[in-house]
Amino acid sequence: MTTQNGAVQFAYSLNEEGILTHISEAQRSQAYTCPGCKKPLTPVLGQRKANHFRHYEECCAFESYLHKCAKRAFLARYDQALSNGAPIELTLKRSVHCSGPRLELLANEEAVCRKSVPARYNLIDLFDQAELEKPDRVSGLKPDVMLSDSVNRRRCFVEICVTHACSQEKIESGIPILEFKVSSESDIELLLSGSYSVEDPRLCAYNWRPPMQRVSFCSNFCAFDDIEMSVWNLSESGRLNERSMRLSDIDLAQNSRMNVWPRSTGTADESEHLRTFLRHADPHTQFPNCLRCKHGGLWERGYIACHFKGKTVPYTEARHCASYRDGA
Repeated sequence: MTTQNGAVQFAYSLNEEGILTHISEAQRSQAYTCPGCKKPLTPVLGQRKANHFRHYEECCAFESYLHKCAKRAFLARYDQALSNGAPIELTLKRSVHCSGPRLELLANEEAVCRKSVPARYNLIDLFDQAELEKPDRVSGLKPDVMLSDSVNRRRCFVEICVTHACSQEKIESGIPILEFKVSSESDIELLLSGSYSVEDPRLCAYNWRPPMQRVSFCSNFCAFDDIEMSVWNLSESGRLNERSMRLSDIDLAQNSRMNVWPRSTGTADESEHLRTFLRHADPHTQFPNCLRCKHGGLWERGYIACHFKGKTVPYTEARHCASYRDGA
């Protein structure tokens, strides 16, 4: 911000040891410099106005100040974590695929429930070194902050985006990148927090690939829960009964692919499913059924196209039909 006399005011400075310092921690006896232009700053610690650091003249580009403050803020927080063991938390998204027994009722290999769940990392477990603007020996690229592991070649670029986004060259390098979007001094608080998540629109993560997980059961809401299914049974009198149920409501202990399939199943496939079900439910043909007759055609809502008679008949007509021939 700028005062009426043109002096530029900021909330952060570098103290005599070069440590990024917020105005709330400033002392009048200390000397401070601007992270952006390296010129002296004076702490204004009055009671009438909000405390701030002040330039004597308007000489500093605010974008450059933000960029340099943000880099130092991240580095300071990371160095602090390395020294005291406090975690630097990074939350990404992990893809989870469920292909459990309930989905088997759909008889579709592509029916996989896909979800995203949090994937949490402690960055200091992955990278035990943090350096400001150190060129990468492999790619030749220079990040704002380089995170690396002293044992292997694992590394991560930390980029601060004030006016310029991360270059395509860096993204295409395949190196994991964390890009923080900084537009005001309040965004620096995120960098100092040591807790970062891709849920925050100020963070973009490139080339981070948490391993996909496969599970045999679905947690919470399943993408296929609302699919309408046909659940069939054979009554004691030999009648076929159909109930319509949501996939999530089907009792897997009582039902299987033998008697359950999606209501959207086509006529030809449904006819074959029903014939298979009848062979299972009535193996000794106790109840003649036009579906099992060698003259029977496709099932259509309780009616069968009889090729012998040349007309459509109820499926139960087989019980008193002289032309019935079991083709099961």
